[in-house]
Amino acid sequence: MSSQLPIILASHGPFAQGLLECAEMLIGTQEDISVISIQRESNINEVKKQLFDTYQRINQGNGVLILVDLLGGSPCNLASELVLTQNDVALYCGINVPTFLEILSNRDLPLHEIHQVINEVFPDSCINVGEQLKPVIQDETEL
Repeated sequence: MSSQLPIILASHGPFAQGLLECAEMLIGTQEDISVISIQRESNINEVKKQLFDTYQRINQGNGVLILVDLLGGSPCNLASELVLTQNDVALYCGINVPTFLEILSNRDLPLHEIHQVINEVFPDSCINVGEQLKPVIQDETEL
């Protein structure tokens, strides 16, 4: 069993696959990373199922980091459902090459420490969607 934090990269079109290929050119082959690319002809319900199935398949009990391209886009919205229903998912949007390389260099850290790395090294680069959803999560738990 790998001790590296599993990652799902999701994007519109081939961006996520290109991001992974770029990173692997720079720092070598990566394990436990799944790519989900939403195409024009993609069925949102099928992508939603693919995202959930991928989360279940790669989760090793230490959480899953999901990185997406745009806040409010389909990949982000679908992954937000996992943030709302699972307690071991972190979701960031606005992923880019420097941030992704930093994350890959720290994949041996627990999920809560990956939050610290992203916030300290690239505080204005990516948005922690879970933080944006906190009011929604809190409202659902209140009576």
